Amino acid sequence: MITPKYKRNIIKSTMLIGLFDIISLELCRYIMQIPPSFFYYLTITFIFILQLSSFFFLDYVLKKKERPKKEYQINDYLTLKLENKATNIYVDGKQFIQCKFLLLNIPPDKVRDFDDIESIDEAAQRLNHDLEYQNKIKIKIPSETEFWAHCSNLQVWVEYNYDPRLLHSNLAFPLLKAITDAGDPIAMKVFKREVSLRFESFSSSTQQYLIENGYLNYFNKEEKNELFKFILDEKVWLNCGYNYLNANKKKKALESFLHARNINPVNLKTLLCIAQVYVSTKDYNQALRIYNEILEYYPENLKAINSKELIFQEIKKSLELRRNNSSS
Repeated sequence: MITPKYKRNIIKSTMLIGLFDIISLELCRYIMQIPPSFFYYLTITFIFILQLSSFFFLDYVLKKKERPKKEYQINDYLTLKLENKATNIYVDGKQFIQCKFLLLNIPPDKVRDFDDIESIDEAAQRLNHDLEYQNKIKIKIPSETEFWAHCSNLQVWVEYNYDPRLLHSNLAFPLLKAITDAGDPIAMKVFKREVSLRFESFSSSTQQYLIENGYLNYFNKEEKNELFKFILDEKVWLNCGYNYLNANKKKKALESFLHARNINPVNLKTLLCIAQVYVSTKDYNQALRIYNEILEYYPENLKAINSKELIFQEIKKSLELRRNNSSS
């Protein structure tokens, strides 16, 4: 630890070195009988400024070393660190996010107004402010005080088994996912429940987001099938399929289109997309089967008719190529 006495000794040493340099320069001038000049005084000034700069630099370094680095480990997966006056959240030893503001700040005179509140999100709506705006208070909170406030909030959140109502959803859901990925079984259970609740909201955009971003990878086949029952709009699966096709993920695209067909078996767009994937993977038998089904429902569909003709041509070419190879 750097003591005040140690700091004083460093400062004294710096000043003595500067004084010694100036005396040495003056002594050399006297011995060599060099008259004082503009260059001489410029050199003296430069040495003085150099020593002064060294003093301020040493003072800065010593203050930086004196500043303690606060660290608070909540459990095996979650740690908070106060670094450069900012609170950083670490998950499994890796920095996850920097806390830029306190999670919530309810004025003392309004505490009774929040007795019926069940979550931080509801409290934020009741205040009618976003989180950053809420915390633009006139009195500046010391970084260490803010650090311990974050520690307290997250400690309670963990002690209550990652109850998502105790943190704002902007932080709770992604943080819960990160802790789940780190291997916490309790977080996994809560995370899956939260994903299920979002899926059961019947929001098409939410369902599509969860599917495309791999949130269903945490569920087994039976659990997925139960969740799929809450998708009532085939557009969710169609949009997922289009995005998978654009990313050249044909297998996932086919799965999405087949799910869309389970919702609406005779949707023309869905059937054409399924056939398109089969053609792109050169599964011509399955493609022909789908095109035949399309023509049963839509006998005059030109796309299905033309596509069937193209498939027959491709099959004919492949058969001729095989014959040529076998004969040679």
